[in-house]
Amino acid sequence: MAWVNPSHPFLPVIDRVHQAAEITAFGKTRNAAFYQACLHYAQSLWQEGLPARSILALNRALSCPLRLDESVLREHPLPYQALAWILLHRPSGQFIGNPRRHWQHLATRMVEPDKELRTWRAWACGYLAREILPELEFPPDIRQMREENLCEPRRDEIAEKLAALSPADDLGQWQAALAWTAGQLGRSSRHPVAACRIRRIGAEELPVVQKLAHRIWPAVYPGIISPAQIDYMLSVWYHPSAMAREMELRSTWFALIEAAGHGPSGYLSFEKYPNTDICFINKLYLLPEMHGQGIGAAALDWTAERARELGCQRLQLRVNKANSPAIRAYQRAGFQFIEDICTDIGNGFVMDDFRMEKPL
Repeated sequence: MAWVNPSHPFLPVIDRVHQAAEITAFGKTRNAAFYQACLHYAQSLWQEGLPARSILALNRALSCPLRLDESVLREHPLPYQALAWILLHRPSGQFIGNPRRHWQHLATRMVEPDKELRTWRAWACGYLAREILPELEFPPDIRQMREENLCEPRRDEIAEKLAALSPADDLGQWQAALAWTAGQLGRSSRHPVAACRIRRIGAEELPVVQKLAHRIWPAVYPGIISPAQIDYMLSVWYHPSAMAREMELRSTWFALIEAAGHGPSGYLSFEKYPNTDICFINKLYLLPEMHGQGIGAAALDWTAERARELGCQRLQLRVNKANSPAIRAYQRAGFQFIEDICTDIGNGFVMDDFRMEKPL
C-alpha cells in the first residue's frame, strides 16, 4: 500500500494495514496484547492519513492498566510522547478534530473499569494538547465549563494523581513528553515564579497604564474581538483623562504590577460598588511574556486583601466568553460563574461576557 503519511517514529513499525476488527476482537480484555494491537492500529491510521482516528486508537491503548514490569512497556512506553508528536506534526488538510475538547469530554464522562486512572490519563493528554495547540483554534468546551463549573486541573494536580494511581510509569512518561514538547517548541518546560510588586497609583501615572494597554490588547485579543473593537475600546477606556474620571467619580483604584527585573508589566483597577459588599475588578492585564509566572494570581490576592480592607465580602469581574486562558486562571483563583451578560458599548460593539464571583 502507498501510505499517505510517513511512519510515526514513536509507534511500532508495520508492514500492512491494520483493521478495527483486530481491536474489537479482544472484547473487554485489556492486556499487553491489546495494548500492542492498539499501537499498531494507531500507526496504521496515522500512515493512512487519519490522525484523529490514530489519536482515538492511542486512547484505547491508555485504557490498559498495565504494570511497569510488562515487557511491552519496555519496547513501547505509554504513548504520551506519541500523542504529542501527532499534535506537533498534524498535517494540513487531514482531520484532527479538537483533541483538547475531546480529552475534556473523555475525562468528565469516563466510566468503569479503571475509571479514575483513565480519567487522569485523559486530563494528562488534554494538558499536552493545551501546551501544543493554539488555544483560539482548539478551545476547551466553555459551555460545559460554565454549566458544570468545571475547571481544567493544574499540572501539579495531574502529576499527583498519576503518581498515586498509575500501576506503570505514567508520571515519568508524561513529564518526559512535556519536556520533549517544550524542547520542540523552543521554550522552557516550566516558568519560574516571578517576584512582583503591586502598588496603587495616582492620575499622574495613568499614561503608563495607557502605554501597557496599547501593548497588551493587540497581542491578546485578536481572534476574541475584532481589531476595530480593540481600537475602539482602547480609545474610549484608556485615555488618561477617562481613567482619571473613574478615579474621581467612582473612587476607582488603579495599580501597576511591576515584575522584578522588568518594571511595569501589567495593571489592574477595581472599585467598591456603593451600598453593597461587592468589589468589582474592572481591569487586570499582563504583558503576554509575563503569563504563567504566578503574577496574575499575586495580583488577584493583592486585590482581595484591598477589598477586605474596604469591607467587601465578594469579588466580581467580567471575562469575555471566548477568553479561555483568563477563564481558567479565574477558576483556579476560586471564581465561579454567576451569569451571562452582554452589554452594548456603543459604535456597534458589544461585550459578551461571563460574570464571575469569588467569596472573600
